[in-house]
Amino acid sequence: MSGWYVGLEFVGDLNDMEHLNEAAEGAFIANYNSKSRVLSLSHRLDAVEYDDALQEAREWASKLPGVAKLVSEGVLFGPDRMVVETLAARARGWDLLGSAEVADVLGVSTARVRQLEQRPDFPQPAVTIAGGRIYRRDEIEEYAERRSRTPGRPAKAQPEA
Repeated sequence: MSGWYVGLEFVGDLNDMEHLNEAAEGAFIANYNSKSRVLSLSHRLDAVEYDDALQEAREWASKLPGVAKLVSEGVLFGPDRMVVETLAARARGWDLLGSAEVADVLGVSTARVRQLEQRPDFPQPAVTIAGGRIYRRDEIEEYAERRSRTPGRPAKAQPEA
């Protein structure tokens, strides 16, 4: 595993899942915050030294065809920010949650968390370890805000008379 990480941020409206998938192509982690309209893309770098990491980060950013297309179409603007840092520094900035903590944030059981993990709109884990999936608190809280919490099972469709 490399010791460096690059993060890029773009601004725009990515409410279309096709645009989001296109923008995320080539990124290790992609996250879109619909409130702030910020797309964050990240990638692990193989460099050992900072100068090499900076060069590799620039090269990676230039190899994102989906992002380049969306910027040229005016869907995305930027990049507004590029961060090159060690993975250790990046990880210190994360507030990480396991299944039990995710359940607490969402107000559900851990069994329900396992069900929600199967949904395409559920956040991707920041990392998966032998003990399970680990999530970023900010992504889980954003999911909690946009999640529909209608109690009970959906009503069965009634046959027309």
